[in-house]
Amino acid sequence: MIRKLLGKVREVARNRRGERSAADKPDSGSSTSSTDPIELPGCQVTFTDYDRTVAIHRGKTLLHAVIGAGVPLPHECGGLASCGECRVAKVEGEVSERREIETNILKILGKPLDGRLACQTLVFGEVSVTVADAE
Repeated sequence: MIRKLLGKVREVARNRRGERSAADKPDSGSSTSSTDPIELPGCQVTFTDYDRTVAIHRGKTLLHAVIGAGVPLPHECGGLASCGECRVAKVEGEVSERREIETNILKILGKPLDGRLACQTLVFGEVSVTVADAE
């Protein structure tokens, strides 16, 4: 059953790629092709305790920024909010509100609730992140 479902997903993906490539081809009478403008990253995330800054697309998670900046932060579950390892101490700026799953994971693991899980925090603008807790 799973193979059948995966086959359908692949078929839909192939069809969508085919539609996009056909739409990107120029008309026979046209000398220039019309292409969509490339969307540039519109958000900037600064990791204060690592002195690193990375640009990411709006709506991506802090975990994307962590990986892009090469900040050493464990994320064992791959961004599924089940391990709590990607907790950062402090986040300031334009980010999503904390969701219930994030609060529950932090409580279960006994971690301070003032931090955020990088895999659950969406970035919407300029953000400053402190990874490590102050000792």
